[in-house]
Order: sequence, then C-alpha cells, then structure tokens
Amino acid sequence: MLSRRQLLGGLLVSGFSGGVAGCSTDPTSTVSLFTKTVTSKGRSANDYPLTAAQIHDIPYATMGVRIADNPRAVIVLATAEGRTLQWASSDRVTFVTRSGWLLQTRGLQRDLAATRWLPSPDADPLRAFAQSGELPPRGVYREIDLGHADEHSIAVESRFEAGKDETIVIQGREHVTRRIDEIAIMRAWRWEARNSFWLDPQSGRVWRSVQQYCPEMAPIELEVLKPAAV
Repeated sequence: MLSRRQLLGGLLVSGFSGGVAGCSTDPTSTVSLFTKTVTSKGRSANDYPLTAAQIHDIPYATMGVRIADNPRAVIVLATAEGRTLQWASSDRVTFVTRSGWLLQTRGLQRDLAATRWLPSPDADPLRAFAQSGELPPRGVYREIDLGHADEHSIAVESRFEAGKDETIVIQGREHVTRRIDEIAIMRAWRWEARNSFWLDPQSGRVWRSVQQYCPEMAPIELEVLKPAAV
C-alpha cells in the first residue's frame, strides 16, 4: 500500500490526472487549487481530475475541494486526531476540518490560522443538530485568527436556518441530506457570509459544504468523496 507521502508525491507529479501510480502524465492536466488560468484538458471545471473508480482505489479518505470557479481537486486525509482531520493537496495546501467545519488552512492566499468555538470547543451547532434535531435558539459564537497579527480573535456571531431535505449527488452516489445555512456576522469587518452545509440527519456527517471565512477569500466548497473512519 502506498504511504500518504508517496501518494501525494504521485499526485503532484501527475497533476491528479494520471491516477495514483504507474500512469502517464499530461502536463496540460495539472490542477491548481487557486490559479484560475490552469484547467484540466478535456474536462470542465465541474469535473474531478480522477474518476470515481480511481478515487475509490485510493487507500485513504479523500475529499473534493473547489475554490471560486477554479477546477476541482482531490485532497487526501493526512492525519486524524479524533474528529479533527487534516487534509493535504498535491500542491501542498492543507485544510483542517472537524465535523464538517473548516477550522484552518495553510498555503492559500489568505489563510484561516485558527478557529475557537465559544464558550467551549464542543459548542458545535451542527453536531448538536445531528443529536437533537434542533438548531440553537440564539446566536452561536466563535473566534477566528487570520495570518496578520492584527487579525486575531475576530468575533463571529452566527445564526442558523434549517432548510428542507435535499438529495445531493457526489461522484454518482446519492445522499439524502438536510441543508443548514449559517449566517456568519463579523462586526469588526462590517461583513457577513452565508455558509451552507448538507448534513445527513441520521449519521451527522456533513457531505458537502460551502464556507467563506473572510471577504478577501472566495467561498470554499468541500465534499466528502471517501469518508474517514471517525
């Protein structure tokens, strides 16, 4: 079995386009997470550079990521500490998630350095909804840090709206989900974002999300291709 280091190295060489190992490379197929001028040969920006069968054959959990209208990319689970998961891309961008929330990034133009739920790290409204079927009756708070020293402990005030059940399709597979929208208000920036989560009400797994953490960074779409065993 390939190690994660070997797998990511192979994906970096092949630009995600030639499978895990032993396939020919195509320099016109290289996919970057955040360079709009690079596209996959013969594919639209909505396609993944790996087929569903190739993704299934990867021996690790995988997630799809798309930033703005850039091509989609496949990222691989690098480490897991309980429900906190770190994912890595072939171009050495990392994403840290927990229960569907994007908590941290590294390697983007504007990184999310840290996320802290208040009053405790367990104050997760999506996890609470999966357990009780009810969203918080009032605001939920967290703090985020960005890369600059004067952008630490930015307060985020959230309210949530539960939508209807939606069946979404990921790599040809249907998932029955409940859409949850977060209206995230950052008063320090006089700015707000609407983040969306497609959650399986039975398992509590967030299959897909669209999240934006600052006005200078485009929304990031994440979807689970091969779930982690956590």
